[in-house]
Amino acid sequence: MRMLKQIIIAIIISSLYNVVLAEKTKLGSVNWKQYIRGGLVQVSMDNGFSGYYRINRTSDYSFGDLRLYYYSLKNSSYIFIRYKNSSKYRGYSRLYRFSTIAYQKNKKAGVALRYHFNQGLGYFLLPYDNGHIITEVAHAYDMSDYLNDSRKTSYARGGIYWDYDTKFFSSKLEIEYFHQISEIVEDDLSRTQIMSEIIIPLKNKISASLIYETEKYNQLNNNPNSISLSIGWKGNVKWNF
Repeated sequence: MRMLKQIIIAIIISSLYNVVLAEKTKLGSVNWKQYIRGGLVQVSMDNGFSGYYRINRTSDYSFGDLRLYYYSLKNSSYIFIRYKNSSKYRGYSRLYRFSTIAYQKNKKAGVALRYHFNQGLGYFLLPYDNGHIITEVAHAYDMSDYLNDSRKTSYARGGIYWDYDTKFFSSKLEIEYFHQISEIVEDDLSRTQIMSEIIIPLKNKISASLIYETEKYNQLNNNPNSISLSIGWKGNVKWNF
C-alpha cells in the first residue's frame, strides 16, 4: 500500500509538471478526454467482470495518459494502474521521449505486486490519414513480489503499436517485448505482451469493445491470457488548464 501511495504521488507530480510546462511553452490547444467501460472477461479458465477508466491530456507537443484496469474474477483478481507522459521534439515532431509508471497486481501470473517504470524514445514510423504505426525503445525496471519472493529486474524494452480508424470500427494492436538484462534474478523474466482491440461505435459516444491480451514468458509456465467484451463511453472533459 505504501508503494501504491508513492506511485499515485509520482503521477500527480508528473501531471502538474506537464500542466506547468504547457503554460510556459504555450503549446497551443489542449484537449482532455475520458473513457469508461465495463463488461465480461475471461482470464484463462476464470470468468468475471472488468472495469476500465482512462483520462488523457493532449496538446500540440505533449501527451499525458492515466489508465486504471480492474478484473474481478471468481478465483483471482487483477489491478493495473498506469501513467504515461510524453513530449515531441520541436525540431522533429515524429520523434518523442516518454516515461511510464505502473502498478500491477496479478494473481493469475503469480504477481502479488509489480511496480514498473520505463523511459525511452518513440517514433511515428508510419503516420497516415486513418491511423499510425509507432515504435518505441526503452530501458525498463521492475520491482516485483512473486509469491513473496522480492525481485528487482531491469529490461531492454521494445514495442510496436498500430492504431487504425474507419467509419465503422477502430482497431488497436500493441506488441511489447521485455528482454531481461539484470542478472540478479535467477529465472529469465523476459516476456512478450500482446494486446489487440476492436471497437465498434454504437450511438451517443457509446461503443462495444472486444479485447484480447496475453503475456508470454520465455521460461515461466504461468502465461495468462484474457478476452473481454465491454460497453464503453468516451467524451471530452471541459477543463480550462
